[in-house]
Amino acid sequence: MNTVALLLALIRSSDQMTRPELIRQTDLGRAVVNQRIEQAINAGLVVETDEVVSTGGRPSHVLRINADRGLVLAAVFGVSRLHVAITDLQGRILRDQLDVWDVNAGPDSSMDHLHCVVTELLEQVDGTLWAAGIGVPGPVDFESGTLVSPPIMSGWDKFPVRSRLERLFGVPVWVDNDANLMALGTWRETRLAAGDNVILVKAGTGIGAGLISRGRLHRGARGAAGDFGHGAFVSGSSVRCRCGKFGCLEANAGGWALARDASAAAALDAGAYLGRMLQDGRQIHVEDVVEGALDGDSFCAELIHHAGELIGAHLATLVSFFNPSTVFIGGSLVRVGDVFIDAIRSGVTARSLALATDDLLIAEVPLNHFEGVIGAAMLALDEIFSAANLGSWWADGTPQQLRVHGAALFREVLSPAARAELMSSVTTASGGLALPLRP
Repeated sequence: MNTVALLLALIRSSDQMTRPELIRQTDLGRAVVNQRIEQAINAGLVVETDEVVSTGGRPSHVLRINADRGLVLAAVFGVSRLHVAITDLQGRILRDQLDVWDVNAGPDSSMDHLHCVVTELLEQVDGTLWAAGIGVPGPVDFESGTLVSPPIMSGWDKFPVRSRLERLFGVPVWVDNDANLMALGTWRETRLAAGDNVILVKAGTGIGAGLISRGRLHRGARGAAGDFGHGAFVSGSSVRCRCGKFGCLEANAGGWALARDASAAAALDAGAYLGRMLQDGRQIHVEDVVEGALDGDSFCAELIHHAGELIGAHLATLVSFFNPSTVFIGGSLVRVGDVFIDAIRSGVTARSLALATDDLLIAEVPLNHFEGVIGAAMLALDEIFSAANLGSWWADGTPQQLRVHGAALFREVLSPAARAELMSSVTTASGGLALPLRP
């Protein structure tokens, strides 16, 4: 099954993949490749199209994943928005919906709202749901699909997102941090130009980052990699962050911090752009600061420019440490354009090693804010077609039995003491410890 998974991964990676090209890239024999491809075609996972590619010899037909075989749910919660999409098995978006939604409404209300949106979208497309990828704006234990001490998601700590959604939808679900999914989606759509070492900085209501290292999403040991907004601190700042710490980058340059500072300044000048909003009884949000900058308000533009300088100054350390080929900037603040992006570029260039910045591209994400749901879909597709999972459902035709993974259920049901006792008593037939079970 590892061979089939490898061939499927290569087919998914190119619009022009053929049998001869699979043989060339894998060094597998022609008979092996043909046998495995025929198995995939007979299983309904691969189609051989009428399109042909000539490599100088006999033209070969293009191989593609059978996109219409199933559907994938891709959903990303932001702090104040929920973006939901239904894709085919090639990750192409068939339907999507963007809602204003406060993630601090809590996990139960959020899951119910997501369920309603998905139900409506599925009624608009033909096909059977196969899997789901979900993004949330907080730290995720990827193995269990559980939130871990999210600094801005009230009531979500230890909430089992994966298990809840697997029960709701009856399909396997994978959960990750929203910035990770934005990085994955952006890289998948731009990898030929962006390279395989990429940082994506999400600058919206909060600040986060996703890392692609050598073409793989880097989560770290427990999924905490990329905690940029709360792991970087502004020197001399005593501003209290929503996470409870003082001086966090997010507390000085995040969208919610800009709205806070804008509100304080507007109260002192009722005639200014933002002051008029307060006179009208409106609460100022980060979107208002962005609109003010776009409308030519110098104070709003200065707030966002200063945020860019702070982000760039702290991003410089990460650029020198990680040495990416491309840094993408996403989130709502990029709508302001060069005022924000140029400030980040200046901060990075001024403080990073010359070797790290000579060929570095720092640019806005070019996907019109679809990068999150694209990444969520790719996460689910990567998992169901992986060598670790493909063999578990290949014979049955759909990946339904991948839901409620043993590790997730194991953690959710047992207390730490009971889990430790069970871990010490579980042995293999040969007497060794049954691996890989992680406490």
